[in-house]
Amino acid sequence: MPVFRLSLLSLLAALSGSALAQVDTTADCGSTDASALNTDTSDLPAYYQHWHWVPNSHLSEASKCGLTPGCQGRFIEPLRDWEGANQAPVRAPLNVSADTIESVGSKATMTGDVQLRKGDLSLDAGYAQYNRSNSTVMLRDNVVLRQPGVLLRGQYAQIDTNKGFGELEQAEILSFDTGARGTAGRISRPGYTRFELETASYTQCTPDNETWSLHADSIELDYESGRGVARGTSIRVYDFPVFYSPYLNFPVDDRRATGFLFPSFGVADSSLDISIPYYLNLAPNYDAIITPRFIEQRGEALETKLRYLNKYSEWAVNTSYLANDNKSETDRWLLGVSEEGYMNEHWGTEIDFTKVSDDDYFSDLGLANLAVKRSTHLNQQAAVNYSSDDWTGRIEVQRYQTIAAVEDPYQKLPQLRLNYQSPAKNFQLEPSMEFEYTQFDHRDKLSDGGSKITGRRLFGTAGASLPMRWRWGFIEPAFKTRHVSYELEDANLAGVDGSPNANSGQISVDSGLYFERDLAVADQDWTQTLEPRLFYRYSEYENQSDHPDFDSSALTFTYQQLFRDTRFTGHDRLDDANQVAVGISSRFINNDAGREILTTSIGQLHYFDEGRVQLPGDPERKSSNSDLAGQIRILPNDNSWVSADILYDARQGVLNQTNLSYHQRSDNGTLLNAGYTFRREGNNLGGLENDVKQGDISLSLPINDQWKLFAKTQYDFEDDRPVENLIGAEYQNCCWLTRIVYQRALEPDDDNGSNISGIGNTGTQNNSAVLIEFQLKGLGGLGTAVTSVLKDSIFGYLSDE
Repeated sequence: MPVFRLSLLSLLAALSGSALAQVDTTADCGSTDASALNTDTSDLPAYYQHWHWVPNSHLSEASKCGLTPGCQGRFIEPLRDWEGANQAPVRAPLNVSADTIESVGSKATMTGDVQLRKGDLSLDAGYAQYNRSNSTVMLRDNVVLRQPGVLLRGQYAQIDTNKGFGELEQAEILSFDTGARGTAGRISRPGYTRFELETASYTQCTPDNETWSLHADSIELDYESGRGVARGTSIRVYDFPVFYSPYLNFPVDDRRATGFLFPSFGVADSSLDISIPYYLNLAPNYDAIITPRFIEQRGEALETKLRYLNKYSEWAVNTSYLANDNKSETDRWLLGVSEEGYMNEHWGTEIDFTKVSDDDYFSDLGLANLAVKRSTHLNQQAAVNYSSDDWTGRIEVQRYQTIAAVEDPYQKLPQLRLNYQSPAKNFQLEPSMEFEYTQFDHRDKLSDGGSKITGRRLFGTAGASLPMRWRWGFIEPAFKTRHVSYELEDANLAGVDGSPNANSGQISVDSGLYFERDLAVADQDWTQTLEPRLFYRYSEYENQSDHPDFDSSALTFTYQQLFRDTRFTGHDRLDDANQVAVGISSRFINNDAGREILTTSIGQLHYFDEGRVQLPGDPERKSSNSDLAGQIRILPNDNSWVSADILYDARQGVLNQTNLSYHQRSDNGTLLNAGYTFRREGNNLGGLENDVKQGDISLSLPINDQWKLFAKTQYDFEDDRPVENLIGAEYQNCCWLTRIVYQRALEPDDDNGSNISGIGNTGTQNNSAVLIEFQLKGLGGLGTAVTSVLKDSIFGYLSDE
């Protein structure tokens, strides 16, 4: 009997091995073997029973847990009901039975219902013979090999028990966990890391709906090199060949390998767009994707993506080139470079550079798989960063390529920043310092006959704070002195002072209290907090009307803005202030759930004098207090929330701003988002010329296990026009998936010299696109554009791939 222990283990090593081992994806769902059935399966068709396929009508509710999305049943593994079936083979005894067992000379023969069991591994055959002289075992007549999650069948098997080599003829293979199954006229293992299959087929479809299958005259798998070779390969859809290749070289593990990736295609403005990427595994630390692209009505383009990694940095270079566009009769191109570097724990680098041939590049050619999204400005930036416990620093150069009818921003050539902040310690003085030097340039500068003044700006602050914090509240006084000065170029041409400067001191006191009480709501324990906060700030006034505006703007006013120490972004203005912010928040915490369910806040700024420092074009403040700023957050569970931000003018009794949003993800996968934005014209939020009234709703709705619908609409109520409409659908079953999306959206019409700004109906045009994505599960997919669009358009969308 010890002889057959070697035979069984060698056979398992030879025929299952790493190539067939699977991960149990249903471990958290309870039993998925025959014990999970809720009815007898003897009435199922013979080919169902042969492949152990059980439709939903014969499954219990518990056994439907963990089903592959779209599947209407599952492969159910037969019960392992022999002694020791729950043990690992190494620790389990070997049990052998047969109708007859005979040993003559060097051969031991078993006939009739041969059964070998060792732990959770089993082998059945009608005949088995072991030859001691060459340590081989031969099996025939309905050979069945089982291990957890995997089933192999064959009519004949020959195994070398010493080397673990062998073969199985007329073979069938099934993975219960993944649903992958196949057949082969012959499977052999001629070497430790090699498998060979003859007249092979593979599919991940179910026996009741075998939509597609892959066939090959021969397949060679080499796990040492990580490569597989298939000859005479075809893909059949309903037994109709749709693809043929005399030779395919493909990976058999996760190692990167050169070869074609699945293509993508779509239709935009009645123009077909097809891309076929080819991956090049050039070295362990660098690779490339070369993508020929055909754009109907425009011509052929070539896109590339290069990636490079070393011990100090990661690089990615994207390019695209379309020679002599058939429509514009010009060359169209794109260049994108990104880098993240880590020289050591203190120093790092980054590059973000994108440039295109013309302003219409993305609107004309932005459908396919480019790495850079559509934008009004393309960033062109490089920086070196430094950080330590107390110091942070950055030197950068930055410019933009403006590709829409908006104002061109200033370029920073270069900008140097240095900050010091001592470690925060309670009841200890915390000094701080900030320094920034910037050289501002512009394409439309005065010296070139333009209208923009350029020059250098120096900004600095120095100060300290004293945090004092207790469980019941906090007080934090702070002071700082601020300085800004300029050296302007061509100031005489603009008729302004060439060296304006300003200094301003600032003191502030931030304080707050924490109160809480216990509540009982619906037999649940709750805690309610009440958190009043008072923030006083005084900043000296100095006239800065002769200062340029290089990179500054007024901050959007919200509840959080009440407690900031400036009302501007950038450093072109040192704002004056003599004001106090009064705010109060309350949180409702469900103690049983350990969750903050509701947070409400309201506050207001009270001004003791006028804010005289303004940016050009900003409205002057006339009132003694600000709008009431309110904020509400409701989070009843992890999958839903409601948010509202409101600015209310109590003097006139009108709302100046409202932002409402709702998000919900249901247990069945339904995803719903809704939002509404209102901003009143001419208020102190930036001097809008028109009201902004826009709403949007997005939805991902599973109809059943196989169908899902997508929709989004964004509407401009002020101009009475849709901004974006999207509708799509997804169908999937066990073996294939397809998504299709129709999208129609407003885009800039540069012929009118305007852009989408929410002001008026001119300067925009409606563009539409139809995008298609197709996937053969277990084999590959066609296109990724639909998934990208859905992730961008529907907040929280996650595909089931």
